[in-house]
Amino acid sequence: MNIDNVLILHDDSEVKEIIRDELNGTCPAGPECRLEVDVILRSSDGYLIGAHQSNLDQYSDGFPDSNTQMDATHPVDLVEDADTLKILMRFMHKQRYPKISWLETTQIFALAEAAEKYLVYSAISACHDYIEGHIKQHPIESLCYAAKFNYPQIADSAAIHSICKSLDEIRASSQNHHPTIYAWLQYREGYISVVESALNPPAPYINSRKQQHLCHFWEPYLTATMAELPRTTMQCLRLLAENRFSVTVYSKHSDLVNGCAACPTRVLNWKRDILEKMESIPPFHTFI
Repeated sequence: MNIDNVLILHDDSEVKEIIRDELNGTCPAGPECRLEVDVILRSSDGYLIGAHQSNLDQYSDGFPDSNTQMDATHPVDLVEDADTLKILMRFMHKQRYPKISWLETTQIFALAEAAEKYLVYSAISACHDYIEGHIKQHPIESLCYAAKFNYPQIADSAAIHSICKSLDEIRASSQNHHPTIYAWLQYREGYISVVESALNPPAPYINSRKQQHLCHFWEPYLTATMAELPRTTMQCLRLLAENRFSVTVYSKHSDLVNGCAACPTRVLNWKRDILEKMESIPPFHTFI
């Protein structure tokens, strides 16, 4: 039986050969590819995919070069699934490259991971450009991709949109990539500090006699302002992530303290503290 027409499945006792109509050891580039299949790749889900050693050598820096002897009767086991490998192989031919915009999100990022791993530069470029243009739609995936493969501009753009996500989501998307997780925790901590200031008014003014300034103007202002603010840390983080948080909210009811000499300064200090903390947060890539 021709190795180009079989799918090999493993169990504990035998190797079964089953004829398949697709992904069966033939080249994914289609009938227009007339090169001899001299390398067989076996995907993580058990499919055989035909490849060409000369193309692996020419179009990537991550596969064995053409001087390495490979036996087409012995498939090379890879950890990527068949869909990912099939698309990746199409980027390794002298033909128009496939569009990736029709792919599911998980497929695009799986392809990006494989392209970076095997250094298939045509696929790296296509994935990079797509991800860069869809950061807001896929912030966590974009952040983890950029952090792992050193794309600081994408990482910095995606990071702010990730601060309202959970640690479990970051772990899952990064595949427990510890440098990414640690950097995200440090970056997010800066915004947690912003939220603490946003939801808690500054301490009262202390006069020259070391006494707190207390007056009847502050409480009405505080009650009205707190009613305008988000109730929880996560709600505030979401507003920050969506660029819908503004310190102008602290001025909305400032007329309520106009009869006091000290309380307007306290309002200004509240706003200043928040802005200073926001401005002091370094770009995400500095934590990597």
